[in-house]
Amino acid sequence: MKLVRWGVAALAMFVVGCGPVEESTPAGPDEVMGTQEAGLALACTNGLGCRESCVCQGGYCVPDGFSPAPPPGHCDTPPVRACSTGSDCASGCNCVGNVCVNDGFSPPANCLLAPPDSFESDNTHTSASSYMGTPQLKHTSHRAGDVDWALVATPINQVMTVEAYNLRNGAQLRVEIYAYDYATRTLGALLGSTQSLICSQITPSCFVYRATANVVAGGVYAVKVTDRRTVPSGSDWRPTAGYDLKMY
Repeated sequence: MKLVRWGVAALAMFVVGCGPVEESTPAGPDEVMGTQEAGLALACTNGLGCRESCVCQGGYCVPDGFSPAPPPGHCDTPPVRACSTGSDCASGCNCVGNVCVNDGFSPPANCLLAPPDSFESDNTHTSASSYMGTPQLKHTSHRAGDVDWALVATPINQVMTVEAYNLRNGAQLRVEIYAYDYATRTLGALLGSTQSLICSQITPSCFVYRATANVVAGGVYAVKVTDRRTVPSGSDWRPTAGYDLKMY
């Protein structure tokens, strides 16, 4: 009993000497999980910093709430460019495990970016491709604001129609037809243009941009197709916007 009384007295002296002792409440499971998630979450400035099925919210990548729920940790890993073959990757990158990765040589390439299409460099009318009478397939807008030019010779007087069709991955375009002096490489008057789809229904048959112009026999004309998408700053890893082009 003496030992017990001594222990109580000592405890009383300790409390008096040090002041009241405040109890600390252990963090609940929700708080612990919140701290862990904040530490693991991938920081971002816009949607290009996050993978598919994720959005940038409050500076971190989180599930977008619309797509099927991604697996745990999906939004915590950086985005990559998907590929099937090496042709889907930019120069300096290889397709490994369906992902574009650096080929190991310096300087390292940005493998998030799309490669140019086979018509590049057709960014000006002086470096335009030539339309040979058959559709030009697999044009891409590999960079935001990409411009593609094509020259076409017309054998007869007619109303020429230019179509950008088979739109892929959210392509938004403006199509313009210009008179052209091939001998001097001089751009003439704008003869026809459009940046509207041919109809508003959500059906593949409406996903066509069509412009027309009166042309003459023996003439040469320049067709300009401009990417109108609004893309945030950053490396665009998303599937590349594209279209096919035909004239008749």
